[in-house]
Amino acid sequence: MKKILLLLLLFPAAVFAQKTTNQLYQEALEAYEEQDYELYLERLRSADEQRPNHPTIVYKLAGAWSLNGRRTRSVQKLNQLMLMDATIDFQSDSDFDNIRKHKQYDDLVALQKWLTRREIHDEVFLQIDAAELHPESFAVLNDGTVLLGSVREKKIVKVQPDGTYVDFVETLYAVLGMKFDSLTNTLWAATAAMPEMLGFEPADNGKSVVLQIDVENELILQGLEYDEGSIIGEIYPDSEKRLWLSNSMSPYLSRDDTDTTNYYGAFTRKQFDLTNTHFNLQGLALTDDEQYLYFSDYISGLFRVNIATDDIEQVFAPSTSLLKGIDGLYYYRNSLIAIHNGTKPYKVVQYFLDESGTNILVERVINRGGESLGEPTLGQVKDGYFYYLANSPWPAYDEHKNLNVDNWGLIEIRRIRLD
Repeated sequence: MKKILLLLLLFPAAVFAQKTTNQLYQEALEAYEEQDYELYLERLRSADEQRPNHPTIVYKLAGAWSLNGRRTRSVQKLNQLMLMDATIDFQSDSDFDNIRKHKQYDDLVALQKWLTRREIHDEVFLQIDAAELHPESFAVLNDGTVLLGSVREKKIVKVQPDGTYVDFVETLYAVLGMKFDSLTNTLWAATAAMPEMLGFEPADNGKSVVLQIDVENELILQGLEYDEGSIIGEIYPDSEKRLWLSNSMSPYLSRDDTDTTNYYGAFTRKQFDLTNTHFNLQGLALTDDEQYLYFSDYISGLFRVNIATDDIEQVFAPSTSLLKGIDGLYYYRNSLIAIHNGTKPYKVVQYFLDESGTNILVERVINRGGESLGEPTLGQVKDGYFYYLANSPWPAYDEHKNLNVDNWGLIEIRRIRLD
């Protein structure tokens, strides 16, 4: 054992580079069972470096700091954890006995109570009996009509005033992000092969097709194909008829030319390979002047691209905010609206930016822990309102990808006036 530890101290980078996060975590658990708390801490710190903001790792690491007598570090990690998952019961865990009398322990308890407090400032816009479709996104059209995308049944439907729906357009793959272009009266829809969709074939894994649809004629105008390791989950058309896309299978951000209706196949004009710096790309939000594109990384937070220079900058937040677990992302008058479904409780928040656009000054909770938040996903800013889908039934699948929505209830779209 001493020789192995000596080698680890001499060559830590070489050893850890060969270990996955899961291997480090498993070795940490073994060390814990042997009550080797120094090794337990060491392995968890390495796992946390490889995979930041993972609630389980952060929780164990907070306990490891406590077991090693590092009370302040333990409290700091628990504070980070509360911003990710305020539902964890750390108060009954004996690993934290060392910090019960720490001067900031009572503050942690108060923070947990505050973060689990239900706060609702929005309202119901529409309820739809469509849980069996498993919708992820929607689009409100100029006349108020709502189009709803289906992950499960691979189609887009038109919602009737009474909350029922009729088929609009069938798609090859599961419908993920959608954007309505009011100037051209066309709908952009990102679709990808997902195990949750009916008829999924493993050979299609990693394939995506982005569709442009003529709304008036319910006709697909063109499709952009992506066949190499892609789940194109979010899209954003700009005023130059180009399309920004985020790939959540591999961290690539790209912008494609779409200026033709007689075109089939993707032609990438610009691409950012973020595999060495990012983890899981999700939401996209273009500023009104189209100088910056904000995007969310589900693991590491918010960033923006300077479109003129291609520079990528991180967006910083106060210590009371953690920009993790953001799915949908939207820009409105120097603020960002973020749908967090990677935190507990779920929440929808508006973040107000400073003049530089890279620092969050203050946040406004739109909905935190509301009964409707089954799993909030994507939304839309329209006519001074923010609309979002509050309860996409991702949790209703079993291990074999069978969907059971018997007790799920109605799909709910909620909204809030932004001004």
